[in-house]
Amino acid sequence: MTDQIRPELIGRQQWADADLAKVIAPQRSVGTHKWHVGGLVVIAGSSVYTGAAQLCARAAGRAGAGIVYLAAPRGVIATIASAIPEVAHIPLGSTESLAGVRHALDDLAPPMSRSRAIVVGPGLGDDEGATTLLAALFGLSDRHHNAATGIGFAAAAQVRDATQATAAPLFANDDATVVADADALNWLAKQEDWWQQVPRGRMILTPHPGEMARLLGHADTDAVTDDPIGCVEAAAKQWGQTVVLKYGYTAASDGERTVVADDAPVSLATAGSGDVFAGTVGAFAAQGLEPFDAAALALHVGPRAARRGEQRYGAFGLIATDLPDAIALELATLTDE
Repeated sequence: MTDQIRPELIGRQQWADADLAKVIAPQRSVGTHKWHVGGLVVIAGSSVYTGAAQLCARAAGRAGAGIVYLAAPRGVIATIASAIPEVAHIPLGSTESLAGVRHALDDLAPPMSRSRAIVVGPGLGDDEGATTLLAALFGLSDRHHNAATGIGFAAAAQVRDATQATAAPLFANDDATVVADADALNWLAKQEDWWQQVPRGRMILTPHPGEMARLLGHADTDAVTDDPIGCVEAAAKQWGQTVVLKYGYTAASDGERTVVADDAPVSLATAGSGDVFAGTVGAFAAQGLEPFDAAALALHVGPRAARRGEQRYGAFGLIATDLPDAIALELATLTDE
């Protein structure tokens, strides 16, 4: 294996190999039911990125979540409902106003209270509705956005004040892990000291180098790509969360432990693969895995699924839609071994 691995990584971490995956993979007992297996809420999608919501939710189902709720704008749900009929839908109206945000939170509260994991961010966009919704979900005021636009400040401030009396909606369920991806990461990058205002150990952040650079306040990605392992470890320690850096041999760290994928298929350099990864990690967390273990298992299954897809489509022809089914087959192989 070592001749396939970048030399600078050897000896600094644990590999996300089959031996590790077998130990942490979730199991099902006879007589279990969908909520016991694990509920997952996916908050994703926009009119521009309808596919992100679909890919994330489909991957979550194929990765074993017992029930998946997709919270997305009504138009997004209308577009994808027939493609993934297994998913329960939470249609979201406009969230630019305080009334709209409150209505969205009311609709989200019941499934979030029962689910063991929440994925937020894939394809949400960065318009007023998305940023105000994120401010409400995290219980934070979007200082950068509101200062820049002057729009929605009152709504975001009122949402912040309303959520400070109790746990922020994303963290109200003490048993739930929050997976932050894509536009949720870009929004967090604009919030001053956000990690001091959320519960420690409750999140899995899944940035690529550009998102990681923004989260760390770097002007470019060189500081990230020059030492990816050191970067992800430092970020995890600073933020008190599990962090996955999607770059080359993808790495995950919780600040104390680090695990690295033992393969880096170039076929994963395709639009939507990050949405699939977020859904996969969310599904593993929904099935009861701790944040670090959920990330570690995804680091093993994801590359293997890509290699399976390459056998049919090649490294250049693989697309994100091919990955969820391959993930399910890899999990079947893993649990059968």
